[in-house]
Amino acid sequence: MTRAMFRHLARLKPLLALTAVCGLAAGCQSGPQGLVLRQTPSTVLYSYLVANGMARGRLMSERVTPAEYLHIVQADRSALIAILLFRDKPTQNNLGNAGQRVEDFIGVIDGATAPVSGRPQPPVAEPAPRFMR
Repeated sequence: MTRAMFRHLARLKPLLALTAVCGLAAGCQSGPQGLVLRQTPSTVLYSYLVANGMARGRLMSERVTPAEYLHIVQADRSALIAILLFRDKPTQNNLGNAGQRVEDFIGVIDGATAPVSGRPQPPVAEPAPRFMR
């Protein structure tokens, strides 16, 4: 290496040290907050659509017993009814219930026999049919 290159490296060391110190100081300033996931109607509906595609893929690609098939269809129907109930009566309670039903649906698709929440879910009343204008 030439002498000119050594001079540039000598100037670069303090700059690298300053960058490292600033990086550490910035890291100390950040809080221990993680990613906050908040349920919204859009995220629940999108999750249901993804879960529905997962269910179709499982039913088409694997050997599924009639009992598993029925369990998947029941979980799908339960999640859809909870989403439609939220559409008709948009409350936080109905949103949480719809989100939980979608999570349970995903758990059934993955092969879990019990709902993900670990507690039995009461049946959801079907919403009254609505006609499009």
